Amino acid sequence: MDCPRCGSINHRKDGIVGGRQRHYCKDCHYRYTVQQESTTKSAATRRLALEMYLEGLGFRAIGRILKISHTIVYYWVKEWGERVALPQKEEPVSVVELDEMHTYIGSKKTHCWVWIAVDRFGKRFISFVCGDRSTDTGMKLWKKIKNIPASVYYSDYWKSYKEFLPNVKHIQTKAETYTVEGYNSRIRHYLARFKRKGKCYSKAKHMIEKSLKLLFLKLNNELAIYV
Repeated sequence: MDCPRCGSINHRKDGIVGGRQRHYCKDCHYRYTVQQESTTKSAATRRLALEMYLEGLGFRAIGRILKISHTIVYYWVKEWGERVALPQKEEPVSVVELDEMHTYIGSKKTHCWVWIAVDRFGKRFISFVCGDRSTDTGMKLWKKIKNIPASVYYSDYWKSYKEFLPNVKHIQTKAETYTVEGYNSRIRHYLARFKRKGKCYSKAKHMIEKSLKLLFLKLNNELAIYV
Protein backbone atom coordinates (compact mmCIF):
# COMPACT_ATOMS: atom_id res chain seq x y z
CA MET A 1 0.00 0.00 0.00
CA ASP A 2 1.40 3.40 -1.01
CA CYS A 3 1.79 6.15 1.57
CA PRO A 4 -1.65 7.70 2.19
CA ARG A 5 -0.04 11.11 3.01
CA CYS A 6 2.35 11.69 0.10
CA GLY A 7 1.61 8.74 -2.22
CA SER A 8 5.21 7.57 -2.16
CA ILE A 9 6.06 3.98 -2.99
CA ASN A 10 9.32 4.31 -1.07
CA HIS A 11 8.37 2.59 2.18
CA ARG A 12 9.36 -0.30 4.39
CA LYS A 13 7.65 -2.58 6.89
CA ASP A 14 7.47 -1.25 10.43
CA GLY A 15 6.07 -4.07 12.56
CA ILE A 16 2.57 -5.42 13.29
CA VAL A 17 -0.07 -3.39 15.12
CA GLY A 18 -3.43 -4.86 16.02
CA GLY A 19 -2.82 -7.82 13.73
CA ARG A 20 -2.20 -5.53 10.71
CA GLN A 21 1.05 -4.74 8.92
CA ARG A 22 2.49 -1.30 9.74
CA HIS A 23 4.61 0.67 7.24
CA TYR A 24 7.09 3.57 7.39
CA CYS A 25 7.35 6.10 4.55
CA LYS A 26 10.99 6.95 3.87
CA ASP A 27 10.08 10.18 2.12
CA CYS A 28 7.69 11.92 4.54
CA HIS A 29 8.47 9.75 7.60
CA TYR A 30 4.80 8.89 8.10
CA ARG A 31 3.83 5.65 9.76
CA TYR A 32 0.63 3.92 8.66
CA THR A 33 -1.08 0.53 8.70
CA VAL A 34 -2.49 -1.46 5.80
CA GLN A 35 -6.23 -0.99 5.49
CA GLN A 36 -8.29 -4.15 5.87
CA GLU A 37 -10.62 -4.91 3.03
CA SER A 38 -14.18 -5.39 4.17
CA THR A 39 -15.55 -8.89 3.61
CA THR A 40 -19.16 -7.73 3.86
CA LYS A 41 -20.95 -8.02 0.53
CA SER A 42 -23.40 -5.39 -0.58
CA ALA A 43 -27.15 -5.92 -0.58
CA ALA A 44 -27.05 -5.69 -4.39
CA THR A 45 -24.55 -8.57 -4.57
CA ARG A 46 -26.66 -10.70 -2.22
CA ARG A 47 -29.79 -9.99 -4.24
CA LEU A 48 -27.99 -10.82 -7.49
CA ALA A 49 -26.81 -14.11 -6.01
CA LEU A 50 -30.37 -15.05 -5.08
CA GLU A 51 -31.67 -14.09 -8.53
CA MET A 52 -28.97 -16.23 -10.16
CA TYR A 53 -29.78 -19.15 -7.86
CA LEU A 54 -33.48 -18.97 -8.72
CA GLU A 55 -32.61 -18.85 -12.43
CA GLY A 56 -30.94 -22.25 -12.36
CA LEU A 57 -27.30 -21.66 -11.38
CA GLY A 58 -25.62 -23.72 -8.68
CA PHE A 59 -23.67 -22.37 -5.72
CA ARG A 60 -20.28 -22.93 -7.32
CA ALA A 61 -21.28 -21.30 -10.61
CA ILE A 62 -22.56 -18.23 -8.75
CA GLY A 63 -19.35 -18.09 -6.73
CA ARG A 64 -17.20 -18.20 -9.87
CA ILE A 65 -19.17 -15.42 -11.56
CA LEU A 66 -19.35 -13.10 -8.53
CA LYS A 67 -15.79 -13.94 -7.42
CA ILE A 68 -16.93 -15.07 -3.98
CA SER A 69 -16.91 -18.34 -2.07
CA HIS A 70 -19.70 -20.74 -2.99
CA THR A 71 -20.04 -21.44 0.74
CA ILE A 72 -21.13 -17.83 1.27
CA VAL A 73 -23.82 -18.27 -1.38
CA TYR A 74 -25.00 -21.44 0.38
CA TYR A 75 -25.39 -19.61 3.70
CA TRP A 76 -27.21 -16.73 2.00
CA VAL A 77 -29.75 -19.07 0.41
CA LYS A 78 -30.12 -20.99 3.68
CA GLU A 79 -30.73 -17.73 5.57
CA TRP A 80 -33.31 -16.50 3.05
CA GLY A 81 -35.08 -19.85 3.09
CA GLU A 82 -35.37 -19.73 6.88
CA ARG A 83 -36.89 -16.24 6.79
CA VAL A 84 -39.72 -16.87 4.33
CA ALA A 85 -42.88 -18.97 4.45
CA LEU A 86 -45.65 -19.72 1.99
CA PRO A 87 -48.69 -17.61 2.90
CA GLN A 88 -51.61 -19.57 4.36
CA LYS A 89 -54.51 -18.46 2.18
CA GLU A 90 -57.97 -19.95 2.64
CA GLU A 91 -59.68 -18.38 -0.36
CA PRO A 92 -61.91 -20.73 -2.41
CA VAL A 93 -60.17 -22.60 -5.23
CA SER A 94 -62.00 -24.12 -8.18
CA VAL A 95 -59.48 -26.82 -9.11
CA VAL A 96 -56.57 -28.15 -7.08
CA GLU A 97 -54.09 -30.44 -8.82
CA LEU A 98 -51.73 -32.69 -6.86
CA ASP A 99 -48.68 -34.61 -7.92
CA GLU A 100 -45.36 -35.97 -6.67
CA MET A 101 -41.89 -35.61 -8.15
CA HIS A 102 -38.70 -37.24 -6.98
CA THR A 103 -35.17 -36.06 -6.44
CA TYR A 104 -32.13 -37.37 -4.58
CA ILE A 105 -30.27 -36.54 -1.39
CA GLY A 106 -26.56 -37.26 -1.38
CA SER A 107 -26.71 -40.02 -3.99
CA LYS A 108 -29.15 -41.76 -6.31
CA LYS A 109 -29.65 -44.42 -3.64
CA THR A 110 -31.53 -41.97 -1.42
CA HIS A 111 -34.83 -40.76 -2.86
CA CYS A 112 -36.79 -37.74 -1.71
CA TRP A 113 -40.34 -37.16 -2.93
CA VAL A 114 -41.87 -33.70 -3.20
CA TRP A 115 -45.68 -33.62 -2.99
CA ILE A 116 -47.12 -30.49 -4.59
CA ALA A 117 -50.55 -28.85 -4.70
CA VAL A 118 -51.29 -26.09 -7.24
CA ASP A 119 -54.22 -23.85 -8.04
CA ARG A 120 -55.06 -24.44 -11.70
CA PHE A 121 -56.83 -21.18 -12.53
CA GLY A 122 -55.00 -19.05 -9.97
CA LYS A 123 -51.72 -20.18 -11.56
CA ARG A 124 -49.90 -20.53 -8.25
CA PHE A 125 -48.34 -23.04 -5.93
CA ILE A 126 -50.48 -23.69 -2.86
CA SER A 127 -48.23 -25.85 -0.72
CA PHE A 128 -45.79 -28.77 -0.68
CA VAL A 129 -44.13 -31.32 1.58
CA CYS A 130 -40.95 -33.39 1.27
CA GLY A 131 -40.51 -36.97 2.38
CA ASP A 132 -41.13 -40.44 1.02
CA ARG A 133 -43.97 -41.55 -1.25
CA SER A 134 -46.09 -43.01 1.53
CA THR A 135 -49.61 -42.05 2.59
CA ASP A 136 -48.18 -40.49 5.76
CA THR A 137 -46.33 -37.89 3.70
CA GLY A 138 -49.42 -37.26 1.59
CA MET A 139 -51.41 -36.69 4.77
CA LYS A 140 -48.98 -33.94 5.77
CA LEU A 141 -49.76 -32.13 2.53
CA TRP A 142 -53.49 -32.63 3.06
CA LYS A 143 -53.29 -31.04 6.52
CA LYS A 144 -51.81 -27.93 4.91
CA ILE A 145 -54.50 -27.53 2.25
CA LYS A 146 -57.66 -29.10 3.70
CA ASN A 147 -58.95 -25.77 5.05
CA ILE A 148 -58.87 -24.22 1.58
CA PRO A 149 -62.36 -24.63 0.02
CA ALA A 150 -61.95 -26.48 -3.28
CA SER A 151 -64.51 -27.67 -5.81
CA VAL A 152 -62.48 -30.59 -7.14
CA TYR A 153 -59.13 -32.32 -6.63
CA TYR A 154 -57.30 -33.92 -9.54
CA SER A 155 -54.44 -36.38 -9.10
CA ASP A 156 -52.78 -39.25 -10.91
CA TYR A 157 -53.46 -42.89 -10.03
CA TRP A 158 -51.06 -43.15 -7.09
CA LYS A 159 -52.93 -45.18 -4.46
CA SER A 160 -52.18 -42.89 -1.51
CA TYR A 161 -54.44 -40.10 -2.77
CA LYS A 162 -57.53 -42.20 -2.10
CA GLU A 163 -56.57 -42.40 1.55
CA PHE A 164 -56.90 -38.70 2.35
CA LEU A 165 -58.68 -36.79 -0.44
CA PRO A 166 -62.50 -36.63 -0.10
CA ASN A 167 -64.09 -39.15 -2.50
CA VAL A 168 -66.88 -36.84 -3.63
CA LYS A 169 -64.41 -34.23 -4.87
CA HIS A 170 -61.49 -36.41 -5.92
CA ILE A 171 -60.93 -37.50 -9.53
CA GLN A 172 -57.95 -39.62 -10.55
CA THR A 173 -56.88 -39.04 -14.13
CA LYS A 174 -53.60 -38.16 -15.87
CA ALA A 175 -55.53 -36.05 -18.36
CA GLU A 176 -56.35 -33.40 -15.75
CA THR A 177 -52.96 -32.98 -14.04
CA TYR A 178 -51.34 -30.98 -16.84
CA THR A 179 -50.95 -27.82 -14.74
CA VAL A 180 -49.06 -29.44 -11.88
CA GLU A 181 -46.97 -31.44 -14.35
CA GLY A 182 -45.99 -28.18 -16.00
CA TYR A 183 -45.06 -26.74 -12.62
CA ASN A 184 -42.90 -29.78 -11.93
CA SER A 185 -40.94 -29.00 -15.09
CA ARG A 186 -40.52 -25.40 -13.94
CA ILE A 187 -38.95 -26.64 -10.71
CA ARG A 188 -36.43 -28.68 -12.68
CA HIS A 189 -35.76 -25.70 -14.93
CA TYR A 190 -35.24 -23.07 -12.22
CA LEU A 191 -33.37 -25.04 -9.54
CA ALA A 192 -30.05 -26.63 -10.42
CA ARG A 193 -30.41 -29.27 -7.69
CA PHE A 194 -33.48 -30.71 -9.50
CA LYS A 195 -32.01 -30.88 -13.02
CA ARG A 196 -31.78 -34.33 -14.52
CA LYS A 197 -28.29 -35.67 -15.23
CA GLY A 198 -26.74 -32.57 -13.69
CA LYS A 199 -23.75 -32.32 -11.38
CA CYS A 200 -25.67 -30.35 -8.75
CA TYR A 201 -27.52 -32.31 -6.10
CA SER A 202 -28.94 -31.86 -2.63
CA LYS A 203 -27.06 -32.97 0.45
CA ALA A 204 -29.83 -32.26 2.95
CA LYS A 205 -33.62 -32.29 2.94
CA HIS A 206 -33.87 -28.90 4.61
CA MET A 207 -32.10 -27.23 1.66
CA ILE A 208 -34.65 -28.75 -0.73
CA GLU A 209 -37.44 -27.27 1.38
CA LYS A 210 -35.81 -23.84 1.66
CA SER A 211 -35.08 -23.72 -2.06
CA LEU A 212 -38.64 -24.68 -2.97
CA LYS A 213 -40.12 -22.03 -0.67
CA LEU A 214 -38.02 -19.34 -2.34
CA LEU A 215 -38.87 -20.56 -5.84
CA PHE A 216 -42.60 -20.91 -5.17
CA LEU A 217 -42.76 -17.42 -3.72
CA LYS A 218 -40.93 -16.09 -6.76
CA LEU A 219 -43.24 -17.84 -9.23
CA ASN A 220 -46.27 -16.70 -7.21
CA ASN A 221 -44.94 -13.10 -7.36
CA GLU A 222 -44.79 -13.07 -3.56
CA LEU A 223 -41.04 -12.99 -2.94
CA ALA A 224 -40.25 -9.62 -1.34
CA ILE A 225 -37.17 -8.73 -3.40
CA TYR A 226 -39.06 -9.37 -6.65
CA VAL A 227 -42.22 -7.45 -5.78
